[in-house]
Amino acid sequence: MTRIAPTRRCLLASASLAALAAWSSATAATASRHEGVATCASTTCHGAARPLAGTPVLQNEYVTWSEFDPHAGAFRTLQNERSAAMAQRLGLGPAERAPACLACHSEVVPTAARGPRFQQDDGIGCEACHGPASGWLATHDDGAPDSHEQSLRAGLRALNKPAERGALCVSCHVGSGNRLVNHAMLAAGHPRLSFELDTFSELWRTSGGREHYRRSAEESARRSESGATQVWLTGLAVASLASVDQLQAGVGGAALPEFSAFNCYSCHRSMGRRDGDDSSPPPGAIASGVTPGALRLNDSALRLLATALRVRDSVQADALAGKLEALQRAANEDRGGVATAAAVLRKQLVGLVPVLAETPVRAADRQAILAALLKASGNGAYADYATAEQAAMAAVVLLGDTRTSPRQAADIAALFAALDDDTAYDPLRFARMLGRLTGERVPRQ
Repeated sequence: MTRIAPTRRCLLASASLAALAAWSSATAATASRHEGVATCASTTCHGAARPLAGTPVLQNEYVTWSEFDPHAGAFRTLQNERSAAMAQRLGLGPAERAPACLACHSEVVPTAARGPRFQQDDGIGCEACHGPASGWLATHDDGAPDSHEQSLRAGLRALNKPAERGALCVSCHVGSGNRLVNHAMLAAGHPRLSFELDTFSELWRTSGGREHYRRSAEESARRSESGATQVWLTGLAVASLASVDQLQAGVGGAALPEFSAFNCYSCHRSMGRRDGDDSSPPPGAIASGVTPGALRLNDSALRLLATALRVRDSVQADALAGKLEALQRAANEDRGGVATAAAVLRKQLVGLVPVLAETPVRAADRQAILAALLKASGNGAYADYATAEQAAMAAVVLLGDTRTSPRQAADIAALFAALDDDTAYDPLRFARMLGRLTGERVPRQ
């Protein structure tokens, strides 16, 4: 299918967020050295001017990265006027030297683990995603039958595995450890984070209209069977796990909760306007089991995951929904119980990730999940903008794995048009757009 890029508001931060896919190696052993982007840029390696034919590797990846991939501009983003204003409001000093900003806009590598050609101002380079290259650089292309396996053992990341790629991406696109777009950053002007693994992987892989890598015939066949849906489901579980980990890390000594853990739209009508904003939440934006006026944890990925699981394993889905509701209550009513509720939910998610990553999704299940998505939307489950955003990306993934035709391109565009302005988001209109895509009718409410 032709992938339709989400519109401006649906991926409010697509340009900035695409620059936030770093993977810090600050805790790596110094023997695992980052050699720098220039090490990969030879014309006989990955710096060819154009894709080479007759090889599974394009060999122009460096050129694609430097000219088209937003990751290459991650560090430069810290030097623009908006970043300078944000850093000033936060009292951070120059953004390009602030650890809180560098954590996701560059490769954070200890001095002892930097090779002679490593440059921090390269932004998010090859090794931020593929892993420190010192152990596998010399052998990863030697043509030996087991060279790839040797490279993996030496530190090359298996990004073809959705669980591993998901864990890498969410470390910045959702947050983990010391990488946190907190409430203060959001108030200072940082874009709201939004992430879905399959959509963002495809937007990155084809950024600028240039393929970052060529799919093998095996991968294309696997993807045509259930790959996109399987990546989507795995990504939901990994992103949910990262959100829970962030919440657990933030529980403790602070006098107030870290508000970035909550759904922005449970307080704000818009994340775009600043002055004279009516910040009251839209009607119906409160999750079931949470009293009106209460804050709601950012559970968009979790809610989509529960919807999908209900088709494949209703017991798991009910357990997940129950644990999420308990966590939502604790966050509002019993702060001391948040850690316990989060740990219970986390245990289930940890068990789900490998199952979802390794279990193909049957065609009948893909159709049923798509129908369940529409039904949930029609019942008001995706009443807030952030969750609808997730549902729209999910619909495109599922349609791509089912029966999408070129005639549906206009309907996909209309679906994202319903998300073009968060101040005008209408849950019923969104549900109807979703119904038009899936061939189902949403009753008038």
